[in-house]
Amino acid sequence: MKTVLMLEDDEDLRSETVEALEDARFRVAEAATVKEFWGRYREVQPDVVILDMSLPDGRGMEVARDLRRESDVAILFLSGMNDEIDRIVGLELGADDFVRKPCSPRELTARINSVLRRSRPARELQSMPVEAVSPAAQEEPVTVGEIVRFEGFRINLPAMELYDSLDQQIVLTTAEFDLLKVLVERPRRVLTRDILLDLLRGENWAGYDRTIDGLVSRLRKKLSTDNEPCGFLKTVRGAGYMFTAHTETT
Repeated sequence: MKTVLMLEDDEDLRSETVEALEDARFRVAEAATVKEFWGRYREVQPDVVILDMSLPDGRGMEVARDLRRESDVAILFLSGMNDEIDRIVGLELGADDFVRKPCSPRELTARINSVLRRSRPARELQSMPVEAVSPAAQEEPVTVGEIVRFEGFRINLPAMELYDSLDQQIVLTTAEFDLLKVLVERPRRVLTRDILLDLLRGENWAGYDRTIDGLVSRLRKKLSTDNEPCGFLKTVRGAGYMFTAHTETT
């Protein structure tokens, strides 16, 4: 059963849509504000999100942009706006479909199913040669040298420094560097949030009270370039995270 998270401030429309999607055998979560959406998103880890364009505390466009910075979740806009520019911008931000209100429950269900069929991340991850290791072995790092190169980046582990392809230093917090170190030492392994927390607590993380998801999101932003978002720090739905970049060490 796939999970849908709907962000819509119109209570009547939201209730009607949720009921229709549940009848179509989707598991549905709902939110009326952007703030509420992010809490529900972290909680349910949806397969697809439905976003309204205009909300009491923000815009669906901004939510879609932030989602794409950290996730491959399928995104569908449901909006009463009929401006071609809005549709184009929404799709360019990474949305998978744009549906105009009013939309019949049958059409919406069909479009969600179509979006899920077109969604590639799950198939891409399944095709990757992920290491077949036990949960305990997932925590063991591979042997790496002091310098690790990946995707044009260079990380100096002893100095705790990260450089981009132009040899310019990217400033990381201690927690961000510790997370990157854990990831590059365990490439192509699905690391659950619990495993990451356990590993990071041994790295200068005593008393750190923010979530792994938020830390991953900030690290992704710093590993993105003007022309290319970070695509090698993958979210594995329902499991955790995986660092997929090819690494070279010296």
